[in-house]
Amino acid sequence: MEFLRFRGNIAIVILFALLHFIVAVASRLLHYYDDIPLTILTITMVIIVAVRNHSRAEIIAIMTLVATLLGFVVGSWLQTPIMLITNNEVIAPAISTFLITTILGIGAHYVTLRQRSMREQRSNGHISTRNILFIALSILVLRMAYVILFRIELFTEGTLFDWVMDIMGNSWAIIVLLTSNVILSKHMIRNRGKHRKIRHKTMPILVASILLIPAVVAAVLYYNIPLFDGAYAGFDDYARLYAASLLIDLIIITICYIIQHTMSSRRELLEEREMKHRTEYQYERLKQQINPHFLFNTLNILDYLVQEQETERASTFIRKLASIYRYILSNDSKPLIRLSEEVEFTQKYIDLLKERFTEGMFFDIDIEEDMMERHVVPCALQLLVENATKHNIVSDEQPLYIHICSEGDMLVVRNNLQLRSHGQPSTHLGLANIKHQYQDITSRDIEIIQSDTEFIVKLPIV
Repeated sequence: MEFLRFRGNIAIVILFALLHFIVAVASRLLHYYDDIPLTILTITMVIIVAVRNHSRAEIIAIMTLVATLLGFVVGSWLQTPIMLITNNEVIAPAISTFLITTILGIGAHYVTLRQRSMREQRSNGHISTRNILFIALSILVLRMAYVILFRIELFTEGTLFDWVMDIMGNSWAIIVLLTSNVILSKHMIRNRGKHRKIRHKTMPILVASILLIPAVVAAVLYYNIPLFDGAYAGFDDYARLYAASLLIDLIIITICYIIQHTMSSRRELLEEREMKHRTEYQYERLKQQINPHFLFNTLNILDYLVQEQETERASTFIRKLASIYRYILSNDSKPLIRLSEEVEFTQKYIDLLKERFTEGMFFDIDIEEDMMERHVVPCALQLLVENATKHNIVSDEQPLYIHICSEGDMLVVRNNLQLRSHGQPSTHLGLANIKHQYQDITSRDIEIIQSDTEFIVKLPIV
């Protein structure tokens, strides 16, 4: 499905690139300004690609703005070297337009695809036709305003690219642009999830900031800050600098927003995934302890102890059972627990198992003392012991050996393999949940090793 979407989008990009080429050639032959049809084609291409990738309205707007403005700036520069190569005033702009359109279209595909893959793991989005038309018309008006602006007498001295390069060649101007737009994009991201009324209140601040930043950048160049010896003279130069700065600022703020949006979305996705995995892990832990078989066996053991009038053993058994549930409930929300507490908890669980399996079960715990103050995921060790007894034969003829030890910074649980022939097949859900917990909390993975005779699980000690 993804490959088909990719092929479809690339075909769309090539088609629109060819249309750009044809329009550019026809415009030169007819002595007609091609700005409006080329801009409409670019906007349409980006919107189609973004909508096919199920992008959000804000991402469609950003990608469309970046594509049209970058095409406007780079196009004024790229056709010059192509002109030198082809020596043809008709073909050179068309080739330049074709190349820029192809690059922008492919870039739009990959950026919107990345945003879609993040959002699909969270929730499905929807964008209305009215929003699409509003985005297209707004960016078209902005693009045409710049076309008209740079054709008036004020801007006839030098090309747009010359003014842009003056700005990009000034370190202080770049610092102002990058710093202010990073701060502004972070502010936009913070207000993204707030109520509509709050977002509307901050909109004037956003617009004012976008208009003010180019004014500061133009002043930096105009007065040659920090030397203040004046690099330019006259209002015309400042107006040109401001117009070019505003164009660069719009491109940078949109790029900064895309980066901030991607980082924020990824962070939110990781937090949601971690919460989901923790909930699944907690559910698995509780399910293990309220499993009908576990309760049935536990009550049978307790009933036997009562009937045999083993009151002291029965009382000890009940206290250990209660402490197991108390441990689970008290550590329910903790991501990590001290290894010493986990071993103590597992030892109580082992004592309960020994009441059930009076013969044929042997445990050996050998953990270095200095490791006891480090941490593991709560109940992970107990779940591994539970899995070993659940899936293997335990009898006097076929004893089960469970060895728990530390190796370096890993907690190793190994048991001999003698699977039950009529037992329930393992779903490995418990191991998967433990694995997810370690990946989310420690960014480390557990190790699972299985041979014909042995099953080993290694847990990172944090």
